Parts: sequence; C-alpha cells; structure tokens
Amino acid sequence: MRSRMMFAYASLLLAATSGCAFAADAIDWEKHGYARYNNNDLSEPSFDTAYNENRTSELEVVVLVSSFSWPPIEDLSWLNEQPWPVFVSTKEPNKGYHSEPWGNVGWDIASYIRFIVDFWEILPKRVAFVHGHEMAWHQAGYKMSYILRNLCWEKVKYVSLNTNPQDPVTWKGTAASNSGVVQLVEKTVGRIWNHPTDTNTDRCCQQYLVSRDAIRTQPLSFWKELRALMTDGPRLKANRVQGLFEKRPNMAVDLPFLEESWHFLFGVNKISQKKVYGWGLDTNIETGEQMTVNPRHSLEKIASCPQPLCLLSPTCKAAVEREKGKKAKGKMAEGADQAYWKAMRKKKMKEGSERRKSMTAEEAAQKMHDLGR
Repeated sequence: MRSRMMFAYASLLLAATSGCAFAADAIDWEKHGYARYNNNDLSEPSFDTAYNENRTSELEVVVLVSSFSWPPIEDLSWLNEQPWPVFVSTKEPNKGYHSEPWGNVGWDIASYIRFIVDFWEILPKRVAFVHGHEMAWHQAGYKMSYILRNLCWEKVKYVSLNTNPQDPVTWKGTAASNSGVVQLVEKTVGRIWNHPTDTNTDRCCQQYLVSRDAIRTQPLSFWKELRALMTDGPRLKANRVQGLFEKRPNMAVDLPFLEESWHFLFGVNKISQKKVYGWGLDTNIETGEQMTVNPRHSLEKIASCPQPLCLLSPTCKAAVEREKGKKAKGKMAEGADQAYWKAMRKKKMKEGSERRKSMTAEEAAQKMHDLGR
C-alpha cells in the first residue's frame, strides 16, 4: 500500500512539474522504473526487464555507461543515486550482452555507437551517454548522479552533460585528411571544421543527453559504418598523431575529432551556450553550495528539475536527503571545484586499487595496458 501511495504521489508530481514529467500510464514504473544497478555482474533489473519484454522504446531516459577493466576501473555504485534505468557497456569479455565483442578498442565512442546500432529498433526516447566516473574536471562541481536526478530532459534534442566549452579547433593536416572517420563525418555533415567558431563548437569530453529522433538524424547504415571504423584496432593505431596526447599514446585523431562533432551528427549545428546551458555561478539546489567558479561552466538549465522518479528509489531518495542534510559551505573558493573532483577521483582510484590487490602480475600488467587504451 505504501509503495502504491508513493507511486501515485510521484505521478501527481510528474503531471504538475513542467519539463520534468513522464507518461505514467505508458509503462509500469514500479516494475521497470528506477535504477537498481548491481556492481557484481553489471545487471540493472529495470532496463533488463524492459529489454526482455521488448519495451525499452517506452523508457523516457536510459543511462548508457561506458566501462572497462574488471572490477570496473571506476566505482559505479553512484548509478543507484540517480533514478533512470541503466545499461553498462564494458570492454571486458564474458559479461553477457554487456560485453563489447571487440574488447578494449575505440574508447567510449565505440560503446556509444554499439548501443545505437544494437538497440536501433528499440531505442529509448532519450539516452544519456556518460563515462563511468561520477566526477571529473569537465563537470566542475557537478556529480553526474546529481545531474541525472535533476535532469531537465523533456524538450531535449541534444545537450552536453559537461561544463567546459570547447575551444574552436580547425581539423586540417595529413592525419585528419587520411582519417576514415573524418572523411565519413565530412561526407555526412560537411566540412564544418574548416571554419570553426564559438557557435558551432559545444562542450568537451563527450557526455550528453540525446533524443531517439536526433540519433536517427543519420541512418543506421551511417552508424554501422562508423562502428566498423571505430572498432578497427589496427586502423586506429595506424592513424595515431604523435604528440597529440602524450598520456594516451594510442590516441588516434578520430577520437578527439568525434568528441567535437557529435552535435552535428545529431542535427544540431549551432549552440548558444547561454541559451542552452545558462550563465552564472551555479548553486546546488539540494545543498545550497556553489558548484562553479566560471560563469561559462553553467548547467543551470540542464540540471535544475528534481525528478519525482527518484522518490521511488530508496537509494536515490536517500542520496537527496543526505545532500540536503549537509550544511552549505558558502561560496566556493577559486579552483575549489577542481580540487574537490581531484580528491574524490584519487579516493575512488585508491579504492579500485585495493579491490584489485589480489590480481596476478600478468593481470595487473594487462590492466595497466588497458589504462592507456
């Protein structure tokens, strides 16, 4: 009875909350609804049930997470502090339909395209494509769990879920010209990168929310061709650019190029940063803390709609209550958002290291290789 009352209350809230509502009668949200991610086998019953019943196309938002290494190099437990159904795509073998058949190839781009192609006929209405980390330098003071549980998704065609605007880049030179990916994208959407401007660039680091209709701006044949290019390890290795990314020696030019081209592929050629994302020093609506120190890093218009679906999830609801219980620390000092994410990432990496202490020397060497991707 209590759960039914909660569901009815959530439905009423959904109907009354502009920009934050889903069709409560389209699917049984108590059965398919909030995230119940299991870190032991990457399963998530809400998504899995919808998939088994051929109903993923009815889901309003699904979170696609790109992951690698085992246990996952990033602690993914934060997925249960946001409400949406989850699918984890991993580079690791023997994880059922979560495993990418090509292994540790193609960065998170291959994971994203894999989901688009494999679920083409039953794509959810919107997909949030994200990395495995909860915090990163390109999210300022925003946790991804916070963004997703306060996501203003209803009218979205495409938006970035990062905070840092990308500086205009001109993609010229032999390496770019010889890239099959660059050639495919230019053949599809034009040679836009020959004349970059502030309005045709978006935000770095490829985490975004995109609608099913926007994904289908390009035909399935395009995505299959792009998948083939991005999962061809020898081709990617041959197209490396020396000195482009010193810490990632096998980084092909295709990867940063695509990072800056997604919105074109989804039919969005110009983006007004202020109009789409907001402008100013953002405040956490749960704690009152300041989250950004640069007005260009705002996500105010993207992460300011508390999701009633979170009420149905004990872990998501508990996360909100925990955050609201914190005393706001006042204005964030310059650079404090960067210091915070670095400290949190160091802590998570240490925890991951401790989980892998039992690995053999051969396994450890393989993981170090994986880190370079």
